[in-house]
Amino acid sequence: MSAAIQNCLNCGNRFFPARLFCPDCGQENFSTVLVEHADVAETTRLADGTLLATLKIPGGPSVVGRVTGGQASYGDRLPLANNLDTNDGVYAYVPLRSTVNEEQQ
Repeated sequence: MSAAIQNCLNCGNRFFPARLFCPDCGQENFSTVLVEHADVAETTRLADGTLLATLKIPGGPSVVGRVTGGQASYGDRLPLANNLDTNDGVYAYVPLRSTVNEEQQ
């Protein structure tokens, strides 16, 4: 299980969602990096019962994902997935990324 984020090929900074150009160095060349897990920084429960989490990716950005398959709280490390059909316990679903300006490597 993993989620894809964008990596600047010039300066190495990572982004999610995808950018048209790197806000740090101004370059337009990116690759896709697969990230296996992230740490829960905060959770929010919606009125319909959906649990959302702000997730800090080690060495990367914070993202918001939907916690699926159980519960999560501050400090938990969750597997990440771009696919809701994963049935491997508790994980965070992060919607599919854009492929704008990305070179698959």
